[in-house]
Amino acid sequence: MKNLFLPILVSSILLLIGCQENSITDPVSTESINKDQNPGTYLHDFISLEGALNDPHPIGNSFYIINGQIEYELRIVYVDPLLPTAGRYASLYLTTNAEFRYLCTVCSQPETDQLAEFISDVSEEFVPLGGSNVSLLEKSFTIQGREDGMTLKCRFLVTASGMGLSSMWLALPDNNVVAANQTNN
Repeated sequence: MKNLFLPILVSSILLLIGCQENSITDPVSTESINKDQNPGTYLHDFISLEGALNDPHPIGNSFYIINGQIEYELRIVYVDPLLPTAGRYASLYLTTNAEFRYLCTVCSQPETDQLAEFISDVSEEFVPLGGSNVSLLEKSFTIQGREDGMTLKCRFLVTASGMGLSSMWLALPDNNVVAANQTNN
């Protein structure tokens, strides 16, 4: 009987200790999970803006040559990091600088090749990300030095691992006049 009493006592003590460690009354840690420290949640890179864009005005064979870049910082932000399938979005900080030169193949070019217009823009965008899918961001940039309100429109592909330029084109504010061809990079 003595031999039976000792194992039952030890088992009972171990059972009580085990239950106390898993008690639901233990304090919950208020320390949040910081997923910004995970590798791949921050990216700094450049997107080149180069090429010939069709003039959206009804003049045939005229173009704008664009030369510049977009510097971007992409940071992944988690909506609720404690959930197993946490919602997330990309926070994008964009610094855009580009120059435009006018090129007309049916007009006489001025002797001095002067800068026509430019873009100098800083903005922040938020793009929802879902799984391994690609999200689209379409952004308009005001072209400074224009009186007709022409804008540069860019379509970007955004993922958790980066951002790329899908297409760009020039458009006028009435949205009925856009360049016939979009430039893909």
